[in-house]
Amino acid sequence: MPARKRHKPGGVEEVPDLSTRSGRKVAQKSAAQIFAERQQAVRDEQREASRVRREAQQREDRRRELTKAKDAAASRLKEVRRRGASGATRTDAEAAYRAALDALIRDEQGLPPLTEEEQAAATAAPRELEAAEEAEVEAATEGEPEDDATS
Repeated sequence: MPARKRHKPGGVEEVPDLSTRSGRKVAQKSAAQIFAERQQAVRDEQREASRVRREAQQREDRRRELTKAKDAAASRLKEVRRRGASGATRTDAEAAYRAALDALIRDEQGLPPLTEEEQAAATAAPRELEAAEEAEVEAATEGEPEDDATS
């Protein structure tokens, strides 16, 4: 029976012969490459960690600003209601509060902020509904007979 041929395991690089000058150079180059790759990997990890921290800080700052804006809108709405201001002022204050609250909720859910067109459409819709409701109330009060206190 002939001798069996032994195959080198796949994927393993040849080990350079360190007894020769060219073998030592090859070994030094491969060691330098390994070192450089590890250093690059460490730098990449640090860069990624820094990016994640920066994004988290930006999200927290944005959330803090949106919360402040919502609180300011809520206090303005409370003040308008307390003073018993006109319907237009109250509607504007309510729309500002709704817009601030919507922006905060969208940010918490990770959704992108509304564009200016979407924002305008969202604030116009409640105004139109309230105007229609006021018109209905006025129409209903005009058609009713007034009650006399002396009757």
